[in-house]
Amino acid sequence: MTITRRLVSTVALFGALTGLAFTAAPAADTFTGDAYPLETCVVSGEKLGEGAVTVVLSGMKDKTLDGTQMKFCCAKCETAFKADPAKYTAKLNEEIIKAAGTYPLTSCLVMTDEKLDEKAKTVVYHNHVYKLCCKKCVARFEKDPTKFAKAFDAQIVAAQKAGYKAKQCPVSGEPIKADSTDVVINNHLVRTCCEKCAAKAKADPKGTLAKVNALTNAAGGKSDH
Repeated sequence: MTITRRLVSTVALFGALTGLAFTAAPAADTFTGDAYPLETCVVSGEKLGEGAVTVVLSGMKDKTLDGTQMKFCCAKCETAFKADPAKYTAKLNEEIIKAAGTYPLTSCLVMTDEKLDEKAKTVVYHNHVYKLCCKKCVARFEKDPTKFAKAFDAQIVAAQKAGYKAKQCPVSGEPIKADSTDVVINNHLVRTCCEKCAAKAKADPKGTLAKVNALTNAAGGKSDH
């Protein structure tokens, strides 16, 4: 047995005996929901610069955080957040709500026949703002947020698809076809040529929407974002 094979066997045996899992951290563009929407670090309050650390949370004690994209000004702030996320999430959600634009739906996601009014409750899941008609619906949302997040996206796609004017994928430039991949970014439908381009589009929401605007204008349409 060569030294290399002996080393690999030893590592594998050690992992099996200790239960260690050698898994890579999720890539920065594999998040669910929205890209991190703030320009500051939620831990330090510092403005994010070129050296910002972008991560997708995984293995968190609060499983609803898994899949969320976060940005920190440095590795120390990433460590501080992961050690005690509850210390920062209330502030994070408050800032995300402030930064959110006009909510695009008029009815509750849970009780779909109930109209939203000034008493509507606001929740944040994976960097996205959702509104519900009452506390009971908030509790139902929190039991299965993925289900209702998908329902939200489906409503946006259904409402905006007929009027979508851009004829090319904003990432690759390839023509949009009937089987193109639809993705919702900042409450707007974006049509892309494939799932890979959809992931890239979500990772750069501002740049993507700017390209969709240009493509819409080129097609003789009028952009609403």
